[in-house]
Amino acid sequence: MLFALRVLFAGLAFLGFWLGAVLIVLTVLPFTSWRYRHAPRAARAAACQRWLQRTFTFLHDYMRWFGLIHFDPRKVQASVPDGGYVLVANHPTLVDVTALASAFGRMTCVAKAPLFRSPIFGQILRACAYVNGGDGDPFAGAQVITEGVARMREGMPLLIFPEGTRSPTDGLHPFKQGACEIACRGNVPVVPVLLRCTPPALERGRPWYDIPRRKANFTMQVLPALRPADFGSDAAVMTSACEDLFRRELGLGEAAKRAARPKTTVRP
Repeated sequence: MLFALRVLFAGLAFLGFWLGAVLIVLTVLPFTSWRYRHAPRAARAAACQRWLQRTFTFLHDYMRWFGLIHFDPRKVQASVPDGGYVLVANHPTLVDVTALASAFGRMTCVAKAPLFRSPIFGQILRACAYVNGGDGDPFAGAQVITEGVARMREGMPLLIFPEGTRSPTDGLHPFKQGACEIACRGNVPVVPVLLRCTPPALERGRPWYDIPRRKANFTMQVLPALRPADFGSDAAVMTSACEDLFRRELGLGEAAKRAARPKTTVRP
């Protein structure tokens, strides 16, 4: 009976997420658009991002109150550099974006193209100046880097999950170079944020109703910033160092890193 109630509360959390998105589109976005109609894009986006932060904070309060996931964004020591920076994090759960946005507030993010095509979420993403990650075509990566550097020049912090998708259980996918490429081109620091969830919950491939029998503990640890100058502004070297940092903190060795790399076939 208790587990059935937990599943019900989880379902209500997802329903509330969707209803909250509709409410933002119908009320918050029109008001913000009118209120900041003469302001620069960065100021308009920041106003929308603050509303999103309040909404996500309430979502995590709800999940904590009803024993789903214990995480209080107000208690995160989110000390970050002034101006633009690239926030990178591993991606163990479905609620990583909401947790990071509720803790850090003003930031933009790289989101998948289908979300931009959504009649509801697309409006929110564009209002918050999120970056369209594309559909995986050869030019999408270059466009993300170009737009990411533009966000840096406007002083907007940018969140990127360098794995490109949710992390495997107790592991990491190989890091992609885009986050550090943006940091090097924009000459801004990379701020690594380590996320953990125990027991695992809302992982990739797990339906929303397949929740742990007990409350999951979600933690967020801000690691020391990495600066392009320390790596000769070489994005490949910086990416490798960033991935090594996460693997050390998660207790994953070099052998695990090599095993995670895709195998290549040498053609004669």
